[in-house]
Amino acid sequence: MRETDRIVTDYKLDMLEHDGYLVAQGCDALDHPHAPVDPLNRCTYRDAGFVFVRSSNSTDVSYHAVRAYYDIQSNLRAKHPGVLLEICNDGGRMVDFGSAAHGDYFSITDTYDPLSNRRAFYDTSFVLPAAMLEAYVERWPTPRIENFRYMLRSGMMGWLSIMIDTTSWDRQQREAAKEEIQLYKTRLRPLIRDANLYHISDRPDGVRWDGMEYFDPQTRRGVVYAFRGTVESETEHRFILRGLQSGARYRLRFNDHTSEEKVVEGATLMNDGLKVHLLTSSSSEIVFIEELASEDRKSNANGRD
Repeated sequence: MRETDRIVTDYKLDMLEHDGYLVAQGCDALDHPHAPVDPLNRCTYRDAGFVFVRSSNSTDVSYHAVRAYYDIQSNLRAKHPGVLLEICNDGGRMVDFGSAAHGDYFSITDTYDPLSNRRAFYDTSFVLPAAMLEAYVERWPTPRIENFRYMLRSGMMGWLSIMIDTTSWDRQQREAAKEEIQLYKTRLRPLIRDANLYHISDRPDGVRWDGMEYFDPQTRRGVVYAFRGTVESETEHRFILRGLQSGARYRLRFNDHTSEEKVVEGATLMNDGLKVHLLTSSSSEIVFIEELASEDRKSNANGRD
C-alpha cells in the first residue's frame, strides 16, 4: 500500500496499470495468515524470474493474496479517487467480478490483431460492462484504407487504446484515424456507456461476417458494427437486430456510405435483418439506428405515397 501510494504521489499519475503475477499460487512463510505448507507435498519452481513454492495450501495462499490485492486497490481509490486503475494480468486472467469492483477497466487480451480484439470483446461482454473492456490496437497489415478502418474499429467496441507509432501512418491513414477517433468520442462512446449490447453474430472467426449491436431504449438510438471476413463471395450479409420496437420505424445511416440512408420497420430489422454490403475483404461499416418520432413516421409515409 505504501509503495503504490508513493508511486502515484511522487509521479503525479493519472493512470496506474498492473501486470504480471499479482496473486501468489504458493507460499511457505510462517508469519502469513494462510495455511502452512505441507513439507511432504511441496515443490519449488521458477517462472519469469520469480520463485514459487506450491503445496496443498496453494488455494488458501491465493485466497489471502487476492484479499490483499483488493485492499491495495481500495487504498489507492480512497487516497487518489481521480486515478484510473487498469487491470491487466497475463492475457486477462484477472478479468472477474472481484477485480471489476476494485478497478476502472480491463485489458482483456494480450494479442492485439483485429480478430483477437473482437473475439476477446465478444467473450467478455457477455458478463462485464462493455465500457470496462479495453482493446489495444496494434500495427496490422492495411493495404487499403478499408482495412485500416477495420483495424481501428475492431478495438472501438469498448475502451479503445492505440498502441501504434502513429508517425508511421501516411496522410490518408492519419485523416481516417482522425475521423474515426472523433466518431468514437462523440457518437460511439455514449452508446458504449449507456446502451444495451446485443451479440448479433456467431463468435468472430475472421472468415465469415460478424457484428455487434448497441441500442439505447431511452434515447431510441443505436449502432451496428459490421465486419466482413475473407470469403470472396460473401459481399453481403444480413444481421438480425434486437431490442427494437416492432411497430416503430428506424432511420439507418451508413457511416461509410456503402448504402443509401433508408427508413425500415422495426419488425423487418428483427425478422429479415439489416443488410450490409461490402466489396472489400476485412472491411467494416458503422450503421447508426435512430427511431423516428410519430410525426416523422407520418411524414415519411406521406412522402412515399
